[in-house]
Amino acid sequence: MSVATLVRSSLAIAHSLIKNEALTPYVFFGFMLILSSCNRTSIQDEFTTYFRYNEPDGIASLDPALASYQSAVWATGHLNNGLVELDSSLNIAPCIASSWEISLGGTRLTFHLRPDVWFHTDTCFIAAGYPEGARTVTAQDVVFSIKRIYDGSAKSTGAWVYRDRITSVAAPDDTTVVFTLSAPFAPFLALLTMPYGYIVPHEAVSFYGDDFGQHPVGTGPFMFKQWVPDVALQLQRNPNYFKVDGKGDRLPLLDGVTITFLRDTKSEFLEFMHGGYDMVTSVDASIAPTIYDANGKLQPRYSDFQIFRSPALSVEYYGVLLDTTKPGARHSPLATNKWLRQALNYAIDRHRIVAYVLHGKGIPARHGLLPPSLPGYDSTVPGYNYNPDEARRLLAKAGYPNGKGLPTLVLQLGNNPRTASVAEAIQEQWKEIGVSVELRQVDFPQHLSQVRAGELELWRTSWIADYPDAENFMALFISSNQSPAGPNTTHLVHRLLDSLYQEALKPGYSRAERSALYAQMQTYIVDEAPWIFLYHDVIIRMAQPNIHGLTVDGTGRLQLEHVVKSSSSLPS
Repeated sequence: MSVATLVRSSLAIAHSLIKNEALTPYVFFGFMLILSSCNRTSIQDEFTTYFRYNEPDGIASLDPALASYQSAVWATGHLNNGLVELDSSLNIAPCIASSWEISLGGTRLTFHLRPDVWFHTDTCFIAAGYPEGARTVTAQDVVFSIKRIYDGSAKSTGAWVYRDRITSVAAPDDTTVVFTLSAPFAPFLALLTMPYGYIVPHEAVSFYGDDFGQHPVGTGPFMFKQWVPDVALQLQRNPNYFKVDGKGDRLPLLDGVTITFLRDTKSEFLEFMHGGYDMVTSVDASIAPTIYDANGKLQPRYSDFQIFRSPALSVEYYGVLLDTTKPGARHSPLATNKWLRQALNYAIDRHRIVAYVLHGKGIPARHGLLPPSLPGYDSTVPGYNYNPDEARRLLAKAGYPNGKGLPTLVLQLGNNPRTASVAEAIQEQWKEIGVSVELRQVDFPQHLSQVRAGELELWRTSWIADYPDAENFMALFISSNQSPAGPNTTHLVHRLLDSLYQEALKPGYSRAERSALYAQMQTYIVDEAPWIFLYHDVIIRMAQPNIHGLTVDGTGRLQLEHVVKSSSSLPS
């Protein structure tokens, strides 16, 4: 029996055991590591044209209507397209729409569709009367896809993106879509690049019903193949994809993508070292010093691997629920005490955390919430530096001198080693001013669900820009965007912020003028301290030496359309 046949047989046995709850996902992965060590080269040769990476945070659904966290955004991005997209310079570029016009007043946008965009071949189309199992995208699909986001039928986490902005979306014919906006909104084209702007067929949503998120159908470079929950997701090349490269070759150039869900990032990196993954994005904090030097560069032992680096358009923070009508804030001292929240901000030494916990993989968030790489960043915005004396003064002003009388705070995190390491460092720094904190970790999809439901008083999460515009960050603090319908998870209500936000969206303002309005907003946000500001991420990806065409930018996207795997030998 060949090694490849052994692996296929073993996979079938393992999957059967998992289905019958006789084998856990972790044991399954360990089982596969043992198998792969028997003859890694032979196994690798069979799958050389599949790009493989790991998602420690897991994926709950592949419905783009629910893609609000990075692992889901990446996966749905492999499967879908929108009317427009961001190019390599982060400018708006055509995609399913070949062109568009915007009315002089900015409230009417007309899109013209390409005629050659096909949905993935799927059983749902055969059931709907298409014997070939697929059909082309029409303007009616765009209307259906956008409406299901904001009309509530998809229970989308992105309803806030279109709510109160779109008056109507119509299809006067099969290749024309017309959006009418309630008011001009400068970044509207950028909104359509988000997963909530991806186009899906009504046949698939109807055919699969509540299971559409487990059996997605889109137009993207890769199409759904199989998914063993908590173990692996496999996508295969879409042979009818409408894009070609500069040589005229049809994209994508890979045969597929395999995503595993190994939660242990140490084991993930070990498997990467042995060629089991083509890319790794997270390195366990305990082993990071052996991989990166003090400047974030690869140590000599790892110099054969490729490294990709970019300042992220993101911010990491601890959110505080301010709405005392919600379960998480009913008995929380943080919800009603601004001085306490400010004290926690002053008690964090962000530079030490970036240097010694993140090993240079971050930028301290000291000037508001906007990352330095985002257009509109203003270094004059006041923020929180490390000042334990000021933290103690504010703690006393809050009614808790040296922490006396303050109950233990509960900080909840996703189940990620790096965020746990940061939290442990901050736990010690807060302890120095007399604040006691209990750390709690849960799987990230569950964690995010609890955050949106208002069940937590203090939590860790991050915001990665959906598009490179400061508005995307400011929207997190607008009264009308309160979760679960929008991204304002702290439930901050500040009428002046709302007014400045609306003013910045009016037509006629230059980017500099809009940035000045956003700087005013940040001053109020910093003072209210609905967040404990931490740092801005630096995206670092390591890749095998035989990977070509992989790129990284500040949005953190993972684009695999142009990626190629050459048949070179793997690290031993």
